[in-house]
Amino acid sequence: MAKKLFIIALILVTSVQMAHSQVLLSLIFGDNLQTEKLEFGLNGGFNLSTIRGIEGAKGQNNWLLGFYFDIHPKLESPMHISTGVYVKSNVGARNIPLDHPGNPPINDSVYNGFVNAHGSVEKVINTFYVPLNLRYQTKSGLFFEAGGQAGLVFKTRDLYQADVDGYTLHYDVKQKLRNNQTYRWIDAGVDGGIGFKPKGKLGMKIGVWYYLGLVNIYKNDIDAKAYNSSLYVLATFPIGKKKAEEERAKKEAAKATGN
Repeated sequence: MAKKLFIIALILVTSVQMAHSQVLLSLIFGDNLQTEKLEFGLNGGFNLSTIRGIEGAKGQNNWLLGFYFDIHPKLESPMHISTGVYVKSNVGARNIPLDHPGNPPINDSVYNGFVNAHGSVEKVINTFYVPLNLRYQTKSGLFFEAGGQAGLVFKTRDLYQADVDGYTLHYDVKQKLRNNQTYRWIDAGVDGGIGFKPKGKLGMKIGVWYYLGLVNIYKNDIDAKAYNSSLYVLATFPIGKKKAEEERAKKEAAKATGN
């Protein structure tokens, strides 16, 4: 068990630096992380994000990919712990006014083209999220969960677009974590969801979750307050669970026969 916990800790700690590698690790170690009290796998689906506090902002459609851990401290209990990492989980919004105080400064050489122009800004905030929820699983397969979610912002992008004298102007402001002058590098809030685990599907689940960010996305010197929100529609797929169950069954059979 200690070896399995070490592998879990290693994956969680290195997820920020090796986001894309985690999908490969999940495929490699999947069946080694499956026990009666621990289920590991991939999750993926759709994320509708928006930013609260910005008048006129509209939702942004994103795909989501990550991995999860379902922990069962007591096998007979309906209460479980659900966690993991959303590796690809952009948040943000579109249709943000050009004069919103939270927009990063535009380069002086192109600024005049956007002054008094008709246009908008789309914000794309690339973030790794780690949810930690308590889940109640009913015998029918329906489950409910709630808890918290923390995120690490590693890159942001603000896409300006404006129509001027029959021309469409574009300007793209990209900022990485180490030199981001506009956005906080952490995000956190509460989340909850409802889902269903079909019988006989070896752990596959489908569900809907909602995340309510409680941390202002802007740094203290920005005269604006805004908060991330996301609606997730996800499916989860355990990795190596069937193989792990077959191995446990063989061991139990051998133990029962004394071999």
